[in-house]
Amino acid sequence: MSLVKYILFIFNLICALCGIALVSVGLAFLLKYDDILKSFDELNINVAPYGFIVVGALVFLIAFFGCCGAIRESHCMVSTYASFLFFILVIQVIIGVLVFVNVSDVQRVTDRVLKRLWKDKYEHRVFWDTLQTSLKCCGLNTALDWVPNTPLSCCEPNAIECVALVNAYQTGCGTALDQFVRTYGNIFGSVALGVAGVQFLGFIFACCLANNIRNRSRRSAY
Repeated sequence: MSLVKYILFIFNLICALCGIALVSVGLAFLLKYDDILKSFDELNINVAPYGFIVVGALVFLIAFFGCCGAIRESHCMVSTYASFLFFILVIQVIIGVLVFVNVSDVQRVTDRVLKRLWKDKYEHRVFWDTLQTSLKCCGLNTALDWVPNTPLSCCEPNAIECVALVNAYQTGCGTALDQFVRTYGNIFGSVALGVAGVQFLGFIFACCLANNIRNRSRRSAY
C-alpha cells in the first residue's frame, strides 16, 4: 500500500506538470498568434487555446487534490480524485481526437476564407499585413501576387523596401497557413492524448490505492 501511495503521489506530480504544460501551450499560442486567431473568428479556432488553458488548470488542481489524498490516505479524497481524473481524461481524449479529425476541415475552410479575402485584398490590407508578418509569407500563392506594389509586411521588419523577387518572403500565405494549421493541430492533438495517457496511469493507481484503503479500514473494523 505504501508503494502504491508513493507511486500515485509521483504520478500526480507528473500530472500537475502536464497541466502546467497544457496551460503553457495555450498561453504561448495566444500570445504569439492572437492576431491570426482574431482574423478567423468565424471558424472558432480561437476556442482551442482557451480550452487548453482551462483543461490544464483543472488537471493541475485535480492532481494537487490527488497528492493530498494519497499522503493522507483518505478513501473519500482518493475516490473523488479518481472520478474527477477519469472525467477530465475522457474530455482530453475527445479534444485530441476532434483536433486530429478536424484539421483537414479547418484547412479547407481557411483556404476558402483566404481566397475570398484576397479578392478585396486592398480593403483587407490590415489582415494581410498581420498574416504575412506573423507567418512570414507573401501573397496568396507567391510574392508575385502583390507585384508591382509589394507591401513591407512581405519582408523582414528592418527592410527599407520590399521587392517581390529580391527580398520578399517566397512562401505564399495559402501554403504557410495550411502548414500552420496542420503543425499546430497535430501538436494540440498529441499533447492532449499524451497527457491523457499519463492521467490514465494515475487513474489506475488511484483506484488501487482507494481499494487498499477501504480494505484496510474493513480489516481494522473487525
